Amino acid sequence: MQRIIFVYIIVTTLFLSDSLCAQTTQGRIVTSDNKPLEYVTVKLFRDSTMLQHTLSDKEGMFTFKDLPAKTAYLLKCSFTGYEDVDTVFVAGSSTALLISMKQKVSELKEVVINTKKPLIERKVDRLVFNVQNSMASISGDALDVLKVTPLVMAENGNLGIIGKGSVAVMVNDKMLRIGGDDLAAYLRSIPSNAIESIEVITMPPSKYSAEGNSGILNIKLKKVINDYWSASIRSVYTQATYPTENLGIGFNYQKRKLSLSSNASMTEGSGAFTERPRILYATQNWESESKRRSYTKLYNARLQADYKISEKLTVGAQAFYNNSRPHTVDNTSTSIEQKTTKYIDSLLIGNGSQHSETDNVSLNLNGTYSLGKDDQRIVVDLDYYKSGFDNSRDFNSDTYGPDRQPMAGREWFSRNIGNNAFSNLSLNVDVEHKIQQFDVNYGVNYSGSRNTNELSATAVAAKTDTLFDYKDKFKFTENTGALFLTVGRALGSKFELQGGLRLENTHTEGISNTLESTYKNNYLKLFPTFYSSYKINDHHVLSLAYGRRIDRPAYMSLNPFERYITRYYYSVGNPYLLPSFSHNIELNYSNNDNLNLQAYTNFGDDQVAQMAIPHENSKVVVDTTQNFYNMFTVGLTAIYTFRKVSWLETNFILTGYYRSIRQRDTAIVPNYEVYVGYFSMDNNFKISKKISAQLAFFCYSPQINGIFHRTPRYNVNIAFRYKINNQWEAGIQASDILKTTQGKLNAVVNGVTQYYDNYYDTRNLRVTISYRFGSSKVNPNQRNFSNEKEKQRAY
Repeated sequence: MQRIIFVYIIVTTLFLSDSLCAQTTQGRIVTSDNKPLEYVTVKLFRDSTMLQHTLSDKEGMFTFKDLPAKTAYLLKCSFTGYEDVDTVFVAGSSTALLISMKQKVSELKEVVINTKKPLIERKVDRLVFNVQNSMASISGDALDVLKVTPLVMAENGNLGIIGKGSVAVMVNDKMLRIGGDDLAAYLRSIPSNAIESIEVITMPPSKYSAEGNSGILNIKLKKVINDYWSASIRSVYTQATYPTENLGIGFNYQKRKLSLSSNASMTEGSGAFTERPRILYATQNWESESKRRSYTKLYNARLQADYKISEKLTVGAQAFYNNSRPHTVDNTSTSIEQKTTKYIDSLLIGNGSQHSETDNVSLNLNGTYSLGKDDQRIVVDLDYYKSGFDNSRDFNSDTYGPDRQPMAGREWFSRNIGNNAFSNLSLNVDVEHKIQQFDVNYGVNYSGSRNTNELSATAVAAKTDTLFDYKDKFKFTENTGALFLTVGRALGSKFELQGGLRLENTHTEGISNTLESTYKNNYLKLFPTFYSSYKINDHHVLSLAYGRRIDRPAYMSLNPFERYITRYYYSVGNPYLLPSFSHNIELNYSNNDNLNLQAYTNFGDDQVAQMAIPHENSKVVVDTTQNFYNMFTVGLTAIYTFRKVSWLETNFILTGYYRSIRQRDTAIVPNYEVYVGYFSMDNNFKISKKISAQLAFFCYSPQINGIFHRTPRYNVNIAFRYKINNQWEAGIQASDILKTTQGKLNAVVNGVTQYYDNYYDTRNLRVTISYRFGSSKVNPNQRNFSNEKEKQRAY
């Protein structure tokens, strides 16, 4: 019994001794600016063995109990978004631990989003086509994707928006300053699987130029990772009447703070064009056929660099050079028929040649300063653009009698030489930030353009009789200053409103040295925009938009100099041209799964049109531009996407509109009204993981093209693509298979009926081979040039 009592006393003594030596340790975890951090994971280690773990409370506090005194321990603290902290301490210290954690500054390597976005989203001022959720992303390039993008029309390389006509193109919010073959070649350099979405902006907000009744396509590329490089080589062979070849290379590099992107391409080949005008005068019918072969030599290069000076400031520069040297030869025959007898009175046979060269240089300097999260920033762009255009055309013709014998004294020779120099300097400051619940965007823009057009014209008849030999130098300047403001706000989770206002002040002056005349025009105009959207639920959205636009004439259209194309056809500019204005209203309904409806209307006065005006007495056709008409259009568009099976995706577009044209001078062109219908179907087939196909079809009812009525037309395209591996891809495409995309034109101008049956070599077979190597997560990030509209008007 005594032994048991002794053992009990010894054990109790040891237990009490250990309890008296046990310690409690407390600590507090704060941020670098001394704010408490809640839910930080704190682990307690001794000799690499974890003993306990806990979480900090809302005050940042944590506690560990029953720690033997004078024993060293290791604390490991971790929290998402912050750098891990390791701390060594000795139990028994009376001072509480204070641990400071810093926010983690690291680059986002990869983001995986489990929630799949809908194929089509309607935002307050644009429609978003999420390409990565479409079969269009399987293979092909950006141009192939645009062909199946809702509201977009892509015919033979020309892009437009339904109800809007021509369109500007951006990549990652940066405007592309190229067009035509250059633009098509560049878009073909962007693989479809690099595209995240395409934004269709049918009514651009006030931050963009109010120039042109057109929309904007913004191609958003997938996010990139740091430390990458990529290169690509592509070759495109197109066989129409004659072959055309395109070769392009691209290189992209991103390392830490530096980003480089470059692209170069060359195109050489030729195309066949046939024009068959038929002009019915009171006593004669003039029926012509002009066959033209145009040779293309086109070279361009682009280089862009961005450098991230700090987390907030990024600076960049971009340069683009383009050189084009087209050459054209043509042969024209015109039969003049007496209307009463139907006999051939005479025959005009001529041939011509034209040589041109164009050099364009675009330079951009830019800076972006971040004001915080949610894309709040200040963006400054300084742009300079310079172009030179040299052109010469010779034309010879002879007149033959009904017996096919040449008629003496009826020969004709003419020569036109032109030199055009254009420059533009533009400055744009754009600020985006939040003021309480409002998203605010405001800024200023200045654009100054200078255009000098030197022309000379010579005409000789009967080999010795000089009809005219004169020259002119036409100088035109335009300066436009603009202020813009956009304010948007979400009213709860369903309503969103956005309103904008752009103020533009324009001064123009044209001087003709030969005519000794000066033409001036000054105007101050407001361009409001308004957008609203109502989210019925997660799948159904209603939106309403309004915008006012301006359409300024091309600089060459202002030159009053006469340029002879043939003996009976010349073009002349109009220095008295005024800008035209239009109002646009859109009402949209979107079902994000597969259906979009749009009702729209636009109306405007003094619309600019180019037309060929025949004169009964002289039989001379004058090609000129005037503020001819007032226009009203109202229409409805429906877009439906079928995606019920995994191997097929079909996009349907059905649109119809009514257009009324009211002429300023009905003696030249009569008033008219027209109803137009359009339907397209684009089928994308996934045959296997490597093989895909496309079958596309569209058709137009009779429509109006400028002042001309156009007959019905339709088009069928088919394409196959084979993804050999991650580097190699090949494709073949047949366009305008049935040769029916052109349609015929007719109009009554100046009391004379005209018919045109033209063909512009749209039927072709295209073979594409591309090779890409390096990182697969590459995107060329294009920079915005703020003087795009002025450059488009240079010619």
